[in-house]
Amino acid sequence: MKYKIIALDIDGTLKGDSSLMSPYMTRILEECVSRGAIVSVATGRSLKSALIFLQQAPMIETIISFQGALVSFEKGASNVWETFLSSDEVSLSVDLLSQREVDIVAYAGNEVYVEKLTDWAIAYGERNGVEIIEVESLKEIPRKLYRVLGVGDPDIIEVLESDLKSGYSDKLYATRSLPHFCEILSIDAGKDKALEWMCSQFDAGFEDVIAFGNGFNDVEMLRWAGRGVGMEGGESVVFAVCDDTAKSPNQDGVALYLDNLLENDQIGV
Repeated sequence: MKYKIIALDIDGTLKGDSSLMSPYMTRILEECVSRGAIVSVATGRSLKSALIFLQQAPMIETIISFQGALVSFEKGASNVWETFLSSDEVSLSVDLLSQREVDIVAYAGNEVYVEKLTDWAIAYGERNGVEIIEVESLKEIPRKLYRVLGVGDPDIIEVLESDLKSGYSDKLYATRSLPHFCEILSIDAGKDKALEWMCSQFDAGFEDVIAFGNGFNDVEMLRWAGRGVGMEGGESVVFAVCDDTAKSPNQDGVALYLDNLLENDQIGV
C-alpha cells in the first residue's frame, strides 16, 4: 500500500516547541514529494498564519486551513475549495455562544471581527498578523465568514462543544482547536471533508491518505484517513480513533514515521 496524500496538522504535530522545522524534517518531506506524494497541511490556523509557518517548507504547496473550510493550492495563490457559514448559521452560532461566558470572534479571510475589543483580541491580532475589527453586531458583517469562535475557560468550552455536537450536529460543525477555543463552521467544513474533496481532484481515495494529528480538531480526519497517526502527547480522544502513533513533534515524530514508510516504499505513486 502506497500513500499518495500526506496530511499534516501543524501545531502539536509538525510544529513542536520550536517554530523551526529541522533539516531532517525538511529532507524527509522533500523526499516524499520527489516520490510523487502530495504533502498538505491541514490546520485550524488561518491561511495567512499557515503561510507564515510554511515559509520554511517550500515543498508544501497545498494548504487546508480554517479547520477545513478552505483549500488552497500554489502556496495560497489559488483558493480552490471553500465553504462559508450562511447568514442563518452565523445568527444561530452567535446566539448559541451569547448564552455562554465566552468571548465571540468571527473570521473572514485575514480579517477578524469582534463586538468588543478585549485585551485578548488585541494580543491575538498582533500575534497572528491579522486585523481585528470592532463591529456593532457580528450578525451583520458584510463579508462571508469561515467560522465563529468562542473563547473561554476550558471547562466551559468542553461543555459547549459537547452541547453543540449533541444538539446541533445536523446544522453546524463544532470542534475544539485548543482547550479554550470552540469553533463553529458550516456543516460542510472539516479537515476530513476538505481531504475528501482533494482526493476527488487527484484520483485518490481515503485509503490513499495518511494523516497526522494531535488535537480534538483532528479526530474526524484521523478517523477518515486510510491511516490516521496520532502524535505522542496528543489528546486522549485522538488515540481512541487513530490507527497508529508517532513520536512527539519535539522528536521529529512525523519525519521518523515517514522515513520508515519511505524505506519500505510506501509513499508516492
